[in-house]
Amino acid sequence: MTKILPYDTSCEAQYEDGYILSETALDDVNPFTNEGNTFTAILNNLAEADHGRMVRFSVFWQDHRYDIDWTAVPESARPIRFRHGYSTIDNNTGQVSSGWSGCDFGVQWNDNEGANQQEIIELR
Repeated sequence: MTKILPYDTSCEAQYEDGYILSETALDDVNPFTNEGNTFTAILNNLAEADHGRMVRFSVFWQDHRYDIDWTAVPESARPIRFRHGYSTIDNNTGQVSSGWSGCDFGVQWNDNEGANQQEIIELR
């Protein structure tokens, strides 16, 4: 049985040559190393050696894609993605239900004084 990630909260990155590193398409596997997941590959710039700089970082929520134009962020910027989940248990049946209730995503960097800066979009 193949595990399918929920479309909601999934992320992807597009690079200069058009390559798209998609968490959903890769079943959240890091295609470059045996360590971490797809988001780890994005954070560690693993696709850039073969595909050029990242030009778009996206998160999906409720049938929409939300983009950050990565060409417009500071060079030292890193993507942010925080998933908000829930899990409930039916006391009568013991059945567990879980899913995503939202996602915060954006960009973080250190300014010229070394202070951490963040721009975050909340998807709920």
